[in-house]
Amino acid sequence: MPARIAHISDTHLGTRPRDGVRFNVWGQEMRAQLLENDFYERFKELFDQIAELDPPVDLVVHSGDLYNSPWEGNPQQPPVVAQETAISVLQEFIKKTGIPVLIIEGNHGLYRLLEVSLLDPLKMAVPGLDVATQQDLKWALSKGEPLTYYYENLDVFCFPFIDEPVLRAASLVEKYNDWITTYQKPDRSRPSIAVAHGMKLDRTLNDAIFSMDYDYIALGHDHHQRKLSRSAWYAGSPERWRFDEVAHKKGFLVVDIEAGKEPKVSPQILDFKRPVLRDTLTIDADETSESFEVKIESWFKSHELKSDWNPATAARVRLSFDGSSRQASSFDLTLVLEALRLKMLSSDSDYNVAQFYWNLQPSTDKEFTGAAYPDIESEYLIEDPEADFRDYLSSLELDSSLDERTLTLIAVRALEFAVGKREGKMTTESLGGDDK
Repeated sequence: MPARIAHISDTHLGTRPRDGVRFNVWGQEMRAQLLENDFYERFKELFDQIAELDPPVDLVVHSGDLYNSPWEGNPQQPPVVAQETAISVLQEFIKKTGIPVLIIEGNHGLYRLLEVSLLDPLKMAVPGLDVATQQDLKWALSKGEPLTYYYENLDVFCFPFIDEPVLRAASLVEKYNDWITTYQKPDRSRPSIAVAHGMKLDRTLNDAIFSMDYDYIALGHDHHQRKLSRSAWYAGSPERWRFDEVAHKKGFLVVDIEAGKEPKVSPQILDFKRPVLRDTLTIDADETSESFEVKIESWFKSHELKSDWNPATAARVRLSFDGSSRQASSFDLTLVLEALRLKMLSSDSDYNVAQFYWNLQPSTDKEFTGAAYPDIESEYLIEDPEADFRDYLSSLELDSSLDERTLTLIAVRALEFAVGKREGKMTTESLGGDDK
């Protein structure tokens, strides 16, 4: 008997962009900031659209990162409004449609040092909701039991997020692999799916999952909606969490599943009213503070952002700059940008901009260190460390004996250890894996 599911992921409820944000602007008065509220609106939109599907789905699967916090960059609970939104939207959806919902735990919304989960009280508040937490995974692993939900015409095998260093520290890597192949076996006569949160890049997606002949693998963690293999897809994030997601199509997946057959996946794409823009501008060698200011203002005008304030369409902007000037120091150019930002984000501004920040690479001025404008609660110090370092290498004349890919990998690994993404010390062994 065939089954039909809606696959969503990485909703990151409670995300609060902070850097370069317009002051005192609310999406819900005195409850949620403007850009934070975008994530709540997108969550509601997802379930509204799923409720209208014809034919209807048998199950909604959320493959992790329901909430944005806690995580290693922010140990706090998600905002109250984020938790209220999750409860109210899920309650209303299940009551209206009778369609069950399953959510697994990702690396966001996960307490690192506590044996509790935010998904457990959510389940108590929402009849018809099933959850699979990291604690559930640890329990199943220790007891030698499956972590599986059985529905009328579908079996779901759950793989909540667990970091490889955690398994390694507990000497459980081999046991975890054996648990997958022994206890998470699908019944070939029924449609089956696996739900997992992880990526091969950071070794949080176990290869054994792909050897189990699941009819569909619903993945989370990568915010880019894409096909990973014949039967595995990332649903992606429904909202632009970082600026490097601007080019991604956002939405959810509708998947028709039959036992032993390739799944039929139909991406459902959402539209956005709020522009999210990023661009790279060149600093000319003879650039002055005055010409630099004109250049920035011209860019905003060319993108039709000098207009009346509209909270629904106010843009988020991130600019990067290449080059340096003999006439103006990095300090001088930063002062121009700071003044423009104050002007654009003021209450009486004639710019329709909700957020503006930048990445200004310092020139050879040794006496000045540029201000840090990190991306939206990014897991790295920079938005895309691999791409940025490759760009840097391309500007150098490298010795032919040096391998650009290896140098890039070393740099990325160093950043991951520096920000706590990886535990322990950086060694040659830590450079191994699928991207060596």
